[in-house]
Amino acid sequence: MVTFLWCTEGLVAQKKQTKKAKSAVSKTLTSKKKKINKKKLVKKRTRLNNIDKIIFKDLTQQVNSDVKPNKTDTVPEKVVTILSAFRPQLKNVAKISFTTATAQNDTTSLVLNYQVPNQNLLFQYQPVPLVPRSYKSYPTKVLRNLATLKVGYGNYLHQLADLNTTLIDNQANIHTIGIKYESLQGPLHLQSRRDFGINYLSDLNINDNNHIQSQVFYQNNHSFRYGLVEDATTLPNSNFEQAFSHVGGAFKWVNTNEKNLFALISPIFKIEHFTGTENANNTWFEIYNPLSLKFDNNFRFNFDFSYNYNQYQLAAGNKINNAILKMDPSIEMIKWNTGIKIGISPTIANGLYTFTPALAISKKLKDTTITLSAGWHTILNNNNYTSLALTNPWIMAPTDMKITTQEKKNVGLTFNSSKNLQYGFDLSLNDYKNLPLFNSVPHTGQVGLKYQSIFEYRAITIELEGNLRYQLSDQLLFKNNFKYIQFNSIKVNDKPWGINPIELNSSFTWSPNKKWSLDGGLDYWSGASFTNDKQLPFDLSNTLVLNAGFSYQLTHLWKVWAKGENLLDKPYQRWADYPSLGMQLIAGVVYSFHK
Repeated sequence: MVTFLWCTEGLVAQKKQTKKAKSAVSKTLTSKKKKINKKKLVKKRTRLNNIDKIIFKDLTQQVNSDVKPNKTDTVPEKVVTILSAFRPQLKNVAKISFTTATAQNDTTSLVLNYQVPNQNLLFQYQPVPLVPRSYKSYPTKVLRNLATLKVGYGNYLHQLADLNTTLIDNQANIHTIGIKYESLQGPLHLQSRRDFGINYLSDLNINDNNHIQSQVFYQNNHSFRYGLVEDATTLPNSNFEQAFSHVGGAFKWVNTNEKNLFALISPIFKIEHFTGTENANNTWFEIYNPLSLKFDNNFRFNFDFSYNYNQYQLAAGNKINNAILKMDPSIEMIKWNTGIKIGISPTIANGLYTFTPALAISKKLKDTTITLSAGWHTILNNNNYTSLALTNPWIMAPTDMKITTQEKKNVGLTFNSSKNLQYGFDLSLNDYKNLPLFNSVPHTGQVGLKYQSIFEYRAITIELEGNLRYQLSDQLLFKNNFKYIQFNSIKVNDKPWGINPIELNSSFTWSPNKKWSLDGGLDYWSGASFTNDKQLPFDLSNTLVLNAGFSYQLTHLWKVWAKGENLLDKPYQRWADYPSLGMQLIAGVVYSFHK
């Protein structure tokens, strides 16, 4: 029997044990040579475990060096060599399960040796050839400066000059300035018009998610009340003068951070001042702040807030103040594949408190491209001299100014036939209070024909609106809008003076290539009701107006254009006794200063 002893107490103890093991092994081998024959020795050696052999060889190298195998042994020894690159190391405690233990500095470095073939050392770098490009440097901070001047001349001494400039600075702030002048002279006495306007638009970046949009404008319109004025009149033109001056501004804060809890915060502030005839004027401002809390894609809480105030000063010096404070809390959600909006609209108008519902439902019909919608809400309009004069440019200074209330209940259908074609219809029942109407004032011949604004106490109407839109890429756009209004009851007035029962507006733009651009339009309306000199009601004739125009790019700096209005050459009357011009043609050029 062979016995091995291993001790790790130290190098000295190991040497002593090695000497004792040598003597013990030599004695044992000598006794076995005498007692055991060759066959038994072979059987015992074949039963030795390989692991024992490895341990015997590795741990007792000095013993094996003195012990020589028996020459009579014909069985070769099997040697197993294990090579491993594994190096046991202690793991930093702070890196295990991300505990809060103190991190230990690791000062060891791992040395890696790479053998690169000789042929790979002969590779050469082949750079890509550089192509020189021209670069235009600008001495100022303006990165892009676009300016276009549009001029034109046509019949009826029609003159047009329009200058537009767009600037974009280093902070990507956008500034747009427009100046426009237009004038014409008709065949009738005092049938002339002169318009001048300045408009400034800007988009200022506060940071990545917030920017402020603003608009400041000034508009001056000068014309004469030529209706029913004879050419032989000797009265000065100042008696018939109809001049308006309009100045104002609007500011809006836009927040584009969709991750914000308040998904939509875009407060708007507007202020305007308008001066009309007889020194009558009004100052109007509005604050509107839409607020939306978006909890998820299917639920949202809205709390819209608005306040607008209008101070109108009459020609006699008296003032009329109208103010509206309105809040619109509502809940929007998507349930049963249906969009539902439920809310209320508490309102204080000139000290009078009202409480109205606000409901809206939108449902896409299954397996169709049809969307069904319905709603019930109330709209308040704080009328001012500005809005009335834009509707009817021949009105006298109003003698009263009221707030219009519209309670609307509607149902509609929208058809998405394809990605290019969409159309829809909307039928509504409306209850108006203080609806503005326009009728002529008995003509005296000294100041020209005037119209007055009349506020109908209450009117109930049925209105049908339709729209159709077709768009093919960026080459063709076709839009249509239709409106029909039927008055079921009017409380005070005999007829809805100045309101067209039917209106149809159609327009298209077509760009067949990069140089050509075509546009056109069609306007149709049925005649409104007015009173004549004998105070008898009558209706104007139906009207159809065709317009068309084109532009052609000659070079990257020059463009020619032309436009025609009332191409049927049939004078019409939108307002009684104020005939329009015949066919109007104007053409000109557009020059771009820089691109």
